[in-house]
Amino acid sequence: MQLYEYYVRTGYEMLDFIDSDDEEKVEALNGEPQAHNWKPMKVRRVRINNRQGFKPSDSPVSSTCILVFRRTAVDALRDILDANGELLPLEDEGGVELYVFNPLVLDALDHNLTTGSKDDDGRIWTPNNHVFIPSLVGGIDIFRQYRSKSGNIYLSDRFLQRWKQAKLRGLEFTLAWDSELPPDQQPNVWTSKPVKL
Repeated sequence: MQLYEYYVRTGYEMLDFIDSDDEEKVEALNGEPQAHNWKPMKVRRVRINNRQGFKPSDSPVSSTCILVFRRTAVDALRDILDANGELLPLEDEGGVELYVFNPLVLDALDHNLTTGSKDDDGRIWTPNNHVFIPSLVGGIDIFRQYRSKSGNIYLSDRFLQRWKQAKLRGLEFTLAWDSELPPDQQPNVWTSKPVKL
């Protein structure tokens, strides 16, 4: 089994929350159902910087703690998304149909074997080399690593294959963990190159 992190691909649009408090609320989503009292947050799609392009993205994200999908991605990945969380509508000022994903949350890192910075309780805060607990992540396609705030979201091989099959655009992926490798040979997310799809 393999798990991946994602990033905005060069030249593609990313997401900006008009109210910065809304971005913090989205980063704090913990998998608990929100649809019953959800009010769409206002967002805009922006360039990463003035030098880069502004191609439409099927997932115009702002960080590895937030996943947002256009209708094209929702249609292509619906079964995976429904099985691993909840889609919540956003209000894009350009009128594009966008949804933020409220993912399943797991405390799936092996905090003893994963390397990286730790909090005061000795739990991994920012991983360098991930080691996940296989029994917790087996069969899961998308999840947020539990953290008191802004845990990263991880994606499975199956998610990547479906992304590729649907010819979706806007994200690139790096390998975060391979269950076949020993802990000391796991990829370093800061130096890993994007996987080729």
